[in-house]
Amino acid sequence: MPAQRIKGQEITVAIIQDGSLQTQINTIQSSEFDWEIELLEEGYLGETSNRVDSVFNLIRFQLVGHCNNQDYLLLADAIASRARRRVGGVVRIDITGTFQFPDGSTPVVVIPDAYFENIPFSVGNRNEFLEFTLSGKASDYKILT
Repeated sequence: MPAQRIKGQEITVAIIQDGSLQTQINTIQSSEFDWEIELLEEGYLGETSNRVDSVFNLIRFQLVGHCNNQDYLLLADAIASRARRRVGGVVRIDITGTFQFPDGSTPVVVIPDAYFENIPFSVGNRNEFLEFTLSGKASDYKILT
């Protein structure tokens, strides 16, 4: 019997200010994480092939979801305020993704202190849900098992 594949179970964007949770957004439809690795290679005299090494640069992410309350606007304001250096306290925005495997294990990918690019906010027409896309980068990540 082939091993079962997994489905994304829960993606949460958490706004943490002065060490306490302010709000969470969990109406995420799709997520993409991209570990950016730079390959380095160098050739040396007397060797028949190049030597290869790698450097972890950062992690990129893209989240697409729907709004069901004002928390997305609060998140957009927190992102813009941090970029403008207008925040009163220390604002850190973390992204977490929890994945439930058929064997019962539930690793969690944590992207702490995420930084965001443009924040599109889209309403197509009156019979569509308000949609948002969050994309950005972070310099670190953790995988909790």
